[in-house]
Amino acid sequence: MAIKRLRAVAVLAAGCLVAGVTAACGGGGSSAAGADGLVLNVAGQSDNLTRVFNPYLANTALSVGSGGMIYEPLVEVNYVKVGDYIPWLAKSWAWTNGNKTLTLKLQHGVQWSDGKPFSSADVVFSYNLMKKYPALNLNGIDFDTVKAAGPDAVVLNFKQPAAQDFTTIVTLEIVSQHVWSKVSNPVTYQDKNPVGTGAFTLSKFSPQSYLLLKNPHYWQTGKPKIGGLRFIAYSDNQAQANALVQGKVDWAGTYIANYKQTYLSRSKDYHYWAPDVGMDGLIPNLDVFPLNDLAIRKAISLAVDRQQLGDSRNSHPATSQIGLPMPAFKDAIAQQYQGMNFTQDKAAAIKLIEGDGYTKGNDGYYQKNGKKLAFSISFPSAYTDIAAPAQVLVSQLKDVGIKVTIDGVAVDDINKMTSTGKFMSTIGYPVDSAPTVYSFYHNIMDPEFYKPVGTPTPTYQNIERFQNATAKKLFQQYPLATTDAQRNAIIAQLEGIWIDNLPMITLFYWGYYGDWSTAKVTGFPSDSDPYFAPNPNPVVAVNLVPKGK
Repeated sequence: MAIKRLRAVAVLAAGCLVAGVTAACGGGGSSAAGADGLVLNVAGQSDNLTRVFNPYLANTALSVGSGGMIYEPLVEVNYVKVGDYIPWLAKSWAWTNGNKTLTLKLQHGVQWSDGKPFSSADVVFSYNLMKKYPALNLNGIDFDTVKAAGPDAVVLNFKQPAAQDFTTIVTLEIVSQHVWSKVSNPVTYQDKNPVGTGAFTLSKFSPQSYLLLKNPHYWQTGKPKIGGLRFIAYSDNQAQANALVQGKVDWAGTYIANYKQTYLSRSKDYHYWAPDVGMDGLIPNLDVFPLNDLAIRKAISLAVDRQQLGDSRNSHPATSQIGLPMPAFKDAIAQQYQGMNFTQDKAAAIKLIEGDGYTKGNDGYYQKNGKKLAFSISFPSAYTDIAAPAQVLVSQLKDVGIKVTIDGVAVDDINKMTSTGKFMSTIGYPVDSAPTVYSFYHNIMDPEFYKPVGTPTPTYQNIERFQNATAKKLFQQYPLATTDAQRNAIIAQLEGIWIDNLPMITLFYWGYYGDWSTAKVTGFPSDSDPYFAPNPNPVVAVNLVPKGK
């Protein structure tokens, strides 16, 4: 589902609708050999496609995973392996000055796709864009100054220790100064003909699909080994699954219901892997009735069968009450919370509801002061991997007298709803996976990001609108901690606040879906070789090799 690091939404790039794939996308086979070699078909999903490749805007054609294919960051973060950072445009880095200064040494000999040299000036320019145009700073990068230290090094200075924000800082897509300095307004710039350092460049574009061919100036010698990627979009997950099964698509990052029977059984070349990298569940609007009531959130957590919810979408059920995905973060569980796992207890849930002053009506649902205990779950109708657990949740909560309705919306609408707080609850739209324990809690429940309903939260952090004075103070203290013992003590307190306040009701863990065929290429990551996430992304793309070579 996720795309950007702050993944608020799963807005994938649009392309061919199902009915028009063959005619509009240049043939029905799973790949086509062009002048530059093998071109793979990659599936995506959205409601419409426009020729917008500005990497700093929320909804663009880059969202399908091609962002890093064209515009690259300094560092690639491997969410499959906690703490694994892959040198990319930056070959090395170091923190100094009490973690207030970050020095990055850049790769030598990098060129832009138009053949002009890449340098530290481009990096400085890109970061300064975030300062000059806050509307572009979707990831909330916060720094004091940035300067070049020669052509191949950059120094970022911060007002306070910032090592805890490393993954946010270094994953900014870098753009070319020689092109973007001539742009009058980067906030509205569409960037129809992008010039990047990535492995691929834009070749053809239509309202149905677009084609990326390998960049002849790419800095990673001998890569990519494939000729290109054709991005095709479909109306929903099921349409993508159908295309995969029929061999019309080589690679996707989509949910497939009953994937073993539906997909894997069809061919020895078909593969599916969804490594757990994040958590998901019911995301309440804490400024709106009835989920602003802690007793009701606790009742919901007790009432649900997480195993059934996880099974509905091929996901593992949430276990530890601290919320972080397990077992990846098992070592992060504070001693006092070891063994505190979720359990279903409908009787206890009902006791909480009735103790909160609710009485059951003739329709079987609880009510209080003339208000029914009811709420809606908003998410894009096209996302079947969210619809499945949402429908199960409706049934499970009906059993304890809570009425839940599903509010299906368009893919392009969900960002605005969650950002402005114009929703009661949602599933699938917290920030992206948590590379560190701190970033997990910081992104989801740091009161620093609180905005009242109606005021947008541009980075989508704390869309729940969680407020807690103790938590706010702890988040302020964490960057100033100088020892692991101090940091661990703060994390333990944050875990306790999460457990006691349920800013989000964790239900299951989510993975980066990867569906692919090895009929024509090899080199994909897998459970036995988890070098990176398997969804369409540049790290995997540059490691793909045509079969037989």
